[in-house]
Amino acid sequence: MKIRESYKCFTSLSILVLSALVISLITNTNVTAKINDTTIVERYGQLRVEGNKIVNHDGNPVALQGMSLSWSQWEAAPYYNYDCVKWLRDDWKCTVVRASMGIAKSKGGYLANKDRELSKIVKVIDACIDLGIYVIVDWHDHNAHEHESEAIEFFKEIATIYGDSPNIIYEIFNEPLLNVSWPNVIKPYAETVIEEIRSIDTNNIIIVGTPTWSQDVDKASNDPLSFSNIAYALHFYAATHKDFLRRKAEIALNNGIALFVSEFGTTEASGTGVIDYTESEKWFSFMDENNLSWCNWSIVDKDETSAALKSGASATGNWSSSDLTASGTFVRDKIISYSEIITSVEDQLNNIYVPKNFFLNQNYPNPFNPTTKISYGIPAFAGITNNRVVIKVYDVIGNEIATLVNELKPPGNYEIDFNADKLTSGIYYYTLSTGNFRETKKMILLK
Repeated sequence: MKIRESYKCFTSLSILVLSALVISLITNTNVTAKINDTTIVERYGQLRVEGNKIVNHDGNPVALQGMSLSWSQWEAAPYYNYDCVKWLRDDWKCTVVRASMGIAKSKGGYLANKDRELSKIVKVIDACIDLGIYVIVDWHDHNAHEHESEAIEFFKEIATIYGDSPNIIYEIFNEPLLNVSWPNVIKPYAETVIEEIRSIDTNNIIIVGTPTWSQDVDKASNDPLSFSNIAYALHFYAATHKDFLRRKAEIALNNGIALFVSEFGTTEASGTGVIDYTESEKWFSFMDENNLSWCNWSIVDKDETSAALKSGASATGNWSSSDLTASGTFVRDKIISYSEIITSVEDQLNNIYVPKNFFLNQNYPNPFNPTTKISYGIPAFAGITNNRVVIKVYDVIGNEIATLVNELKPPGNYEIDFNADKLTSGIYYYTLSTGNFRETKKMILLK
């Protein structure tokens, strides 16, 4: 099967242009305008996984925010087009779009209509590459392990055509069902498919589904894959999945794996029922604190609460507020709130976004011996250009062990190294204090 040739964003010419841009940022006073003229892929470049974080080409933690298109073979089919993707980038400020290719033969998916469904995915990939945003190529299948050979054929074809583009993110198993085992089924499937992708594309991130509709990330973290640049899918619906699932996510992150929220809803797990704004806000705070990328479900005009669009909304974007559902309005506002970029020269050269809130991340690795990394973020406030930041380490009885940071810091994302080579094994605590914000986390030194 022949896929039409895609646009290629990162040619040698593109690299030269980016180099020229960096030089011009140092010499030109109109810094903000120049940064805002670049695309998110030009700013972040080739993404990779380091520890439990997704980072940009400079090694800075980043998080993408965007929308998932609904099942390709059903009501969402008309939205798989260039103009829709462009509207999501320009109006919604999405930095990632997820193309959810339905697979099941009985439901009219890829296994029944290969050329038709593939052509929809290609349209979205080409649009995202041309528009300079990231794209998740999703094998939207609850039984992917039963269609391993077809998945391999599909992903090898995508990798052959698009594997040299930094825009591409592969998602190889959407949501394994309740009783599908990680060690016996999902992991062996993932190992086989990843081997085939990596034989062609050695760099781009691959998202792997986890048990129980991509909720049991803790189980995957206890027996992770041995490949590089792997993230694990965490899916939630705010009105159904609450603190218990965030605790699973915390366990997984503490065990050192990277998570990607490739699908979530503001509603009940059925996609219907009420919008739970309180739990949605808790999830947004959790994702912010842990630099998790996310895509909301979904761009479709289906009559269900989780749909972003009302019935009859144009397939090519240009939606007014009256075209959006309550969930669509809520999520669009959230995505837009992430789109403001720091205007200082230093942070723009580092290609990082201003955090919305103060945060202190769990150290990585944890447990550690003898060094570990601690990352934190400082938001921007009107009229405040620097914040006094203090990070100290304490033992279990409250004795101060070390001061890691005590200085004025501009808004941004930061990471420091802590070396405990002179300390004994045990539990320690580290605290970030700045203004009225204070947060403490526990770390374990094992020698």
